[in-house]
Amino acid sequence: MAPTALFLCECGPNIGERLRIGDLAAAAAGWEGVKLVARHPLLCSAEGRQYVEEELRKSGCDRAVFGACSPKEHEKTFRGCMAAACANPFMMQMVNLREQCAWTTDDVAEATHKGIDLLRAGARRVLAQEPLEQKKIDAESTVLVVGAGVAGMEAALTLAQKGRQVYVVEKQPCVGGFANRLAEVCPGMECGSCMLEPKLDRLLHSDNIKVLTYTEIDEVLGYYGNFKVKLRTRPRHVDPGNCFGCDECVKACPVTNVRNEYTDGMNTRRAIYFAYPGALPNLPVIDHESCLRFKGQECTACAAACPFQAIDYKQEEVVTEISVGAVVLATGFRPFDVSRVPGLGHGRIPEVYSSIEFEHMLNTSGPTGGEIRRKDGTAPKSIAFVHCAGSLSAEYNDYCSGTCCTNTMKLLHLAHKKLPDAALTDVHGELVYPGKGQVDLAREVAKEGVQFLRTADPNRVTVTASGKGCKLVVPAVNGSGKATTIEADMVVLAAGMEPGTDTVRLASMLGVTTDRFGFYKEGHNRLGAVETNIIGVQIAGCGRGPADIQGSVVQGGAAAGRILSALVPGEKLELEAAVASADEDVCGGCKMCIAVCPYKAITTDPAKGVAVVNAALCQGCGTCAATCPSGAMQARHFTNMALFAEIGGLIR
Repeated sequence: MAPTALFLCECGPNIGERLRIGDLAAAAAGWEGVKLVARHPLLCSAEGRQYVEEELRKSGCDRAVFGACSPKEHEKTFRGCMAAACANPFMMQMVNLREQCAWTTDDVAEATHKGIDLLRAGARRVLAQEPLEQKKIDAESTVLVVGAGVAGMEAALTLAQKGRQVYVVEKQPCVGGFANRLAEVCPGMECGSCMLEPKLDRLLHSDNIKVLTYTEIDEVLGYYGNFKVKLRTRPRHVDPGNCFGCDECVKACPVTNVRNEYTDGMNTRRAIYFAYPGALPNLPVIDHESCLRFKGQECTACAAACPFQAIDYKQEEVVTEISVGAVVLATGFRPFDVSRVPGLGHGRIPEVYSSIEFEHMLNTSGPTGGEIRRKDGTAPKSIAFVHCAGSLSAEYNDYCSGTCCTNTMKLLHLAHKKLPDAALTDVHGELVYPGKGQVDLAREVAKEGVQFLRTADPNRVTVTASGKGCKLVVPAVNGSGKATTIEADMVVLAAGMEPGTDTVRLASMLGVTTDRFGFYKEGHNRLGAVETNIIGVQIAGCGRGPADIQGSVVQGGAAAGRILSALVPGEKLELEAAVASADEDVCGGCKMCIAVCPYKAITTDPAKGVAVVNAALCQGCGTCAATCPSGAMQARHFTNMALFAEIGGLIR
């Protein structure tokens, strides 16, 4: 029988004064397989670790039980001692005498008896354990970043600084995300594109970053360290090597009535267009659905006008396959469609705007040239701003986007700046000003004469047409229980954030879980904020939940840091040793294990019809083994034999 060494740690007074260590040692000395019982004041200390290694070598024991603290604290420490003594590091068991005995059981005699039971269970379990091998695989250190907003840019630039090759995939024809289109960014009122320009320049001109705009992900195969990704790039029909962004082609286009998606339809664009003024890369794109040539007509107006022969009607869709070791999902958000709340009037009443539409109106390169104007071209004399449109509502989005209140304060401030004589009213429920500097802007706005009205539920505000303006009925104002009526020439509805349009598709493709709101779900909502259930796939920015620019930048850097620390060029990737395995002689091919695996680590062998575990993806959680009706799935290191032996040892 394989000899076992049993080490008892006194942990200073934590265990030594709360349990009778001598009684533990005496009981253990007579157990099956136990050859050595040794005690030490502090096993995790340098002296204690050296003591363990020496005793293991001298005794010839190839298994060990450590009666000490929580395995979460020092299991890795003692596995290192086992390896240093030339024993398999998985042929050991930690018994938690501190948290589960000394700190929870006041009576010394009872705590000692409990400690003996736990040690006996550990000693029996370790006899049933089998040696495991820590495997390593070659890994690709190149990284794919999906989304070129502020979070994706930060992740890519951080990775590139350390010499990593990075692919940045953006489905839009330009980079920078929503932040790059903001005329002013709160709380400092900086120009969004001016603020981001240095980062955009570095992104587009880094030797280590390849930016693929107008590109989407078609397929992802493989696993951490070895992902195979298929990318599909749509044709711009513009040669980037020849185009200098002069705008002559756009001015020549005869199609002028296409809805401009970049201003939410507040004006129109042409069939060949730049996404918005200042968009980078500074290249136009031809819209297939609107271009006369792609509708069967012989129009060549843009090509004839181009002085550089940059128009290429023959460009075709390009499919590219790349290999990467990790993926960062930074797919951003879409604004909540405020027309979904029928009582607020958006889409029915001409002078009701979303906060995004009002942002476009304030932009000097926007549809009104930066002037606040009604549909008839006149300036409003009164504007009502309504918070939480569709937010904090069980019917729409039962969460707070965390950025809308501060953004509404910015819009109020800019409205007062442009229309100092206009009457401004703010209708809100709870006001949220997270972080530094946010509340300062709100205090400034309060000094500007804005009328604040608090209501229990902004989604119960009703807006109806009144002449050329609007009439708002606000229920339960300022805690009075009485409704009030407001007449306003214009109404602005604060739209929260929802997951981007590709979130569900990409999550399904990669096996990443989403939360009940539809955002990517964090590995742990506090300790694993940029991780997912799929190892090697990180998340950052508004794809993982509503975030401001600062938060998105921090998350992008954090996601990159995780990858930099784990995927090192030239180094092999160490896999989890305690993974699941499938016994193909017992497996019935029911696929229940595939359905429950949170890491998408199990597939079916097409020839044999049995389950196959990918050790590179498996994290040893044991869900498959607990679910398997035939017992074909076994969690290594947590086999039925080992667990039953441990349970048997607990019976006095």
